[in-house]
Amino acid sequence: MSDPILLVSELFPPAVGGSAVLFWNVYGRLKNVPVTVLASTVTAGSSEHQDGPFRIVPAQLNGTHRGIRPAAALRQHVRIASAIRNRTHHQSAWVHCARPLPEGAAALLAGIGPGRKRRYVSWVHGEDLSAALTSREHGWLARRVCLNAAAIIANSRFTAQLVESLGVPSGRIRVIYPGVDPARFTPDVQPHAGATLTPGAGPVLLSVGRLQRRKGHDTAIEATAELRHELPGLRYLIAGDGQERTRLEELTRSRGVTDCVTFLGEVDDAQLPRLYAACDIFVMPNRSDAHDVEGFGIVFLEAAATGRPSIGGRSGGVPEAIADGQTGLLVDGTAHLELAQAIRRLSASPSLRAEMGVAGRARVLASFTWDRAAAELQSLHDGLVARP
Repeated sequence: MSDPILLVSELFPPAVGGSAVLFWNVYGRLKNVPVTVLASTVTAGSSEHQDGPFRIVPAQLNGTHRGIRPAAALRQHVRIASAIRNRTHHQSAWVHCARPLPEGAAALLAGIGPGRKRRYVSWVHGEDLSAALTSREHGWLARRVCLNAAAIIANSRFTAQLVESLGVPSGRIRVIYPGVDPARFTPDVQPHAGATLTPGAGPVLLSVGRLQRRKGHDTAIEATAELRHELPGLRYLIAGDGQERTRLEELTRSRGVTDCVTFLGEVDDAQLPRLYAACDIFVMPNRSDAHDVEGFGIVFLEAAATGRPSIGGRSGGVPEAIADGQTGLLVDGTAHLELAQAIRRLSASPSLRAEMGVAGRARVLASFTWDRAAAELQSLHDGLVARP
């Protein structure tokens, strides 16, 4: 049995989001490594309990405060640091932080004191670090967290370069790509009822994810308006919710495409494979929005595993999730005419879509499974445990 891990994360199932999916699937596949999760809970009155392979310890880890000012922010970090100390005081546990801020800041504080070692690792996802660096205070603290961590786990080479820009040696940065379950996301799954069209109708486009400006839903709506008369029967399905929904619904009305665009809201996780199977092209023309950037994009892997080509933005870590020209196409996420041309190209060629779908699934099977990601995390953990 290896040294245990204490995973500190604000987001963990049943909470939704890419990070929650990542942590459940990767840490749940570790072998002979006990994992306790210090996490916020969405269930009122929850107590410490076992959930699958995890020991769940509910804690107040809201991310309201990233820095150490005002006093309430420092108290938050001290409180979380105290919880970390209580869980690691009598055992040789390694602390794994979901992000540099706020989880990593608490781990840094927990390691301060006589005889205490800073035995922590921090994940970095891209947008979390780029957001921190827009503030002098937050940037300083995130830099301290990363420089003092035993290792940094980046979700893409793009993110790893952000970490290196802080002065962290490349040897302490490990790129572990997110993954997907190819047995769950498969071309053989039955398409979602009501999402498919009759034979010969226009293509079905799909986006999955929170409605955030960086995701480029507005660019996709503009492209839909550009193509609606050229591609009769064109439909654009938007799964997810968020702060951009009102603006996007207004854009849909103003562009006259309410009959083409459907807002599905939050979709039950169990229905996601069927939703991917119902589309012809997965579309998320992401772009950098000030500090907000897509560090990778698990959704592109889910589409690929389902045998569907993707169109993504040429930004952040997405060029690592999509093999341009092989499993999908990359576009400027701010240029709706370029996106429209990419949709036009894939819509005109069922054979090209099929080829990209086959190539995408093969790429997932070779390089982007959760088992592969867990094996890389296991290797990192074993190496740290064995280190003198």
